[in-house]
Amino acid sequence: MSRHRIVRNYIGVDSEYYEDEVFGRSVEEDTPLSPSLSQFIYNRGSVPDEQHGLTRSSVDCVQEEEEMEMNQADEEALNTMYDMGFEMDLCKDALLQYDNDVTRALNHVLENGAQQQVQESRQTHVRSSAAQRGRPVQEDQLATALQSRLQVGGSGDSTPTNCVTPVKSNTPRSGSPPSTRRPLRDPSSVNSTPSATPKAKKSRPKDIDVLGILNSKTDDKPLINVAVVGHVDAGKSTLMGHLLCLLGHVSKKELHKNKTESQKLGKGSFAYAWVLDETGEERERGVTIDVAQTKFQTPKKTVNLLDAPGHKDFVPNMISGASQADVAILVVDSTPGGFEAGFEQGGQTREHVVLVRALGVQTLIVAVNKMENVGWCQKRYDHVSTELGVFLKSVGFKNNEIIFIPVSGLEGENLLEKSQNSALTGWYSGGSLVDVIDSLDPPKRCYDRPFRLVVTDVFKHPQMGLSVAGKVDSGFVIVGTPVVVMPGGTTAMVKSMTTVDDKSVDYSVAGEQCILVMGGTDQTKIHNGNVICESHSRVRTTLKFKARVLVFNIDIPITKGFPIDLHYQTVNEPAVISRLISTHSKSNGQVLKSKPRCLTKNQVALVEIKCERAICLELFKDSKSLGRITCRYGGNTIAAGMVIEIT
Repeated sequence: MSRHRIVRNYIGVDSEYYEDEVFGRSVEEDTPLSPSLSQFIYNRGSVPDEQHGLTRSSVDCVQEEEEMEMNQADEEALNTMYDMGFEMDLCKDALLQYDNDVTRALNHVLENGAQQQVQESRQTHVRSSAAQRGRPVQEDQLATALQSRLQVGGSGDSTPTNCVTPVKSNTPRSGSPPSTRRPLRDPSSVNSTPSATPKAKKSRPKDIDVLGILNSKTDDKPLINVAVVGHVDAGKSTLMGHLLCLLGHVSKKELHKNKTESQKLGKGSFAYAWVLDETGEERERGVTIDVAQTKFQTPKKTVNLLDAPGHKDFVPNMISGASQADVAILVVDSTPGGFEAGFEQGGQTREHVVLVRALGVQTLIVAVNKMENVGWCQKRYDHVSTELGVFLKSVGFKNNEIIFIPVSGLEGENLLEKSQNSALTGWYSGGSLVDVIDSLDPPKRCYDRPFRLVVTDVFKHPQMGLSVAGKVDSGFVIVGTPVVVMPGGTTAMVKSMTTVDDKSVDYSVAGEQCILVMGGTDQTKIHNGNVICESHSRVRTTLKFKARVLVFNIDIPITKGFPIDLHYQTVNEPAVISRLISTHSKSNGQVLKSKPRCLTKNQVALVEIKCERAICLELFKDSKSLGRITCRYGGNTIAAGMVIEIT
């Protein structure tokens, strides 16, 4: 299946940007220690203080200024005494005096009159705890409880009751390895009562009122999905690549790189096309293979661009891109022979027009390209417009749904701004391509319908994990929402979400292209063409359905059991036309014949289609995009239609 390549725009970021950074180098500290102080810190545990010329008082001063180094056992000893209610300074002094022996240090503290201090602090703590429980405490009961908890034997090796005996470290302090220390407790936090003020509840993304936000938005630019279609070598990628350069989405350095590399291969005119054709195979063959996807803004619109391939071998990929479009730009070659090659039998101009119309595109912009090759001749432009206009009306497009515009993709003429070329302005008074896009009315979105997202790509992001790209067909999705992947029924969770231009968002609505980071599942359970929905409103799955189809120009009549490739959205499945139910009138839909023996070109018929595997479908009346199908056979499109009944 086609993989939708998301074209990233790195404006102002050069490839040599990181070459000047310092990586893997040793950098000295800003405030290094003096050699004498460093030597003293290293030897102070094993060398007597008198050898350093320091008295006990001076050593104490140094120790007060520096943080006391402890291994894990020393830290546990300090915390044990501190938990019993002694002051932090008193505990440190005692442990330092007795070489971190907690038993001897505790006896020393008790023998020097600290027991009274402990009793007072414990009384305060017990009273506060009892007051919180709402029970009075008697003084004699308090004294008895404290005496039992502080009972210490007369020998030096006795330990307090109900206390964990710390393990004394046998490693001397001078040889103690540095350890990662957890912060010492703040003495003010002991005996402190918890705050009665509750913390404010943080709002979760899934609590967002999306519909309310959409109704209140008035200044956002409307989103419109535009697919670029047309015959191979008509200049689609060059046209849109040059437009992106004019809009500032491509840096001068990147454009210069494309020009240099394309000239080395003898394809200097492909520099702008390489903005969208990024893969090595596309650049080597000179044709678009995948659907390149990017996003840009005009003065009045936000445009999601889908550059579809024009080669006949990649029509399935073209269907995948055009099925997500609201508007299509049909690029035709105006040069003598170029237009005829794409429009006559065997060219892709006709098939692409039929497909975009069958896929629900209502507005078609016809960009008559390469006008510089014919000297901006009005006669040639009128010839192309007349020939193509007749065919477009026969397919179903109305006059107000077709817009013709002369352009030059290679020279960038009449793309971003209205052309000032006198050879063109003498007979053309319309606007530029961007002006035409800004004049379009955005389609209506089904925000209140159940959530549906059609998967166009599945990949594993190196930082975020399993990611799924696709277009939200209806409804909306919020981060933290549990979803179901159909038709398999795999459950998952939306962990996070980004747009095609890598902006993190909390929700996506109908019409938007987004990337969902999924949790609770793996990559083997999600495939292109799957539909992601919520568990309480799952999309319907079926092996058999009825559809009303329009048969195109075919050479072989369609009979019962006719094998087809069924295309819907971004996937195709093998299927057969299991039953021919009836033929209908194009004008009023009345039944002309029941159970016909075969179907020929330009007939409208009701047929039953049976698939080999379950697929996700919706009735056309409920979802126009998920209710459309296309039938192909032998590399040609033979029919297209809408789902009427799901069995």
